[in-house]
Amino acid sequence: MYVTRVQLRNIKGFTGRRAADLILPGRSGWTVLAGRNSSGKSTVLQAIALALGGPAVARALVSDFTGWISTPAKKGEVEVHVVSDPVHDGFTGSGNKPQGEISLGLQWARPTPEEHRGWQRPVMEPLDVKGRSGPRGPWAENPIGWFCAGYGPFRRLTGGSSEAQRLMLNQGPSGRLATLFNEDASLAEGVAWLIDLRLRRYEEGKSSEAAVLLNQVLSLLRDGLLPDRYQIQRVSADGLWVVENGRKEPSFPLKEMSDGYRTVAALVLDIVRQLHGAYGYLHTHPTASRSGGTAILAPGVVLIDEVDAHLHVTWQRKIGDWLQDHFPNIQFIVTSHSPYICQAADEGGLIRLPGADEQQPPEVVDEDLYRRVVYGSGDDAVLSELFGLETPYSSRAEQQRQRLVALERKVYAEAATAEEIAEYQELSSLLTSSLGSRVAEVSARLEQER
Repeated sequence: MYVTRVQLRNIKGFTGRRAADLILPGRSGWTVLAGRNSSGKSTVLQAIALALGGPAVARALVSDFTGWISTPAKKGEVEVHVVSDPVHDGFTGSGNKPQGEISLGLQWARPTPEEHRGWQRPVMEPLDVKGRSGPRGPWAENPIGWFCAGYGPFRRLTGGSSEAQRLMLNQGPSGRLATLFNEDASLAEGVAWLIDLRLRRYEEGKSSEAAVLLNQVLSLLRDGLLPDRYQIQRVSADGLWVVENGRKEPSFPLKEMSDGYRTVAALVLDIVRQLHGAYGYLHTHPTASRSGGTAILAPGVVLIDEVDAHLHVTWQRKIGDWLQDHFPNIQFIVTSHSPYICQAADEGGLIRLPGADEQQPPEVVDEDLYRRVVYGSGDDAVLSELFGLETPYSSRAEQQRQRLVALERKVYAEAATAEEIAEYQELSSLLTSSLGSRVAEVSARLEQER
């Protein structure tokens, strides 16, 4: 399954001229939703998840939809169009197999005064769309394929409330989407799954199905997932263990490492676990990057909110390419504040969400902006209209640069005193920057002098 179109009408901030109607690539790859805080990135991901999961999953994930309908609208709608994978996605029941795109939609309505009787929460029901293929496909009680998983920004390897963990244990879509809606949910089940495979390998033998599966997963995790010369080595009854590349000992528990290491390992491990649970097996192949690692070929949609959370910029630059290399048939739809995450976006897969005060809809960026972000530097991306940052410098540096510009004018006009020339030379040495930034400064200065 792949998402081809997303529409939000009167859902939270997406109302009036801000209503969303996005055309997505509809294939595997990397789609990024970028925007300022409160621009609605998390809302879009959650709305996609609810539409893909259907009414029963939506009710399991969200107990109260108060606040989902935009004020003062009476009704809110989300509609997501998908295409099926011809091999892995099937339909239940009798009848012809739908062709082309399938529309999946939910609507929320406020109770009328006659229906009110003290009940104020919105009422949710399926959106009346042509075809209504959802109940036979993605919304079926036991869907055939139609893989979708979602992850919120709090991707813990351990902990979590008991209620949230019960939801995570669900083998269906609600369990795969739980952390996108519940901050208390952890991804501890992935490690428990590996520990169970290890135990079964000892009981059933090294050629057993459990042993083969364990080797597949460890091969994936070892292939450059962790940065800074670290590598996942093995799994024991206590969890995953890490070692420095090229060494067998000493190893140390992954759970004792920083948040960045733990959250990335937990995310990847849970994606693998959920894919195996959905399809019953892992179809693997060597990665396209010739790293010798393992790629998992199952299709589907994975939603990740704030994929850059806890990641150093060097890791932010690599994570998109790594995930695509090792899950080549997954459509990743992620949110981010990082220009480096955006640089991995597919053509047609870089989306700007306007700020809450901007009366315009989310939109796929044009070709010029896409090329500037993807093929330019991090500074090029962060200074573009995608992020709206006016300057990459600190406020202290900005004050000094303004002084530098004023002194430079005097120096070139041969009107500077000896003290001003000395100050200019000192500031010029202090305020070093990239060639691109200096070109931008000079261009701005020439524009001011016209």
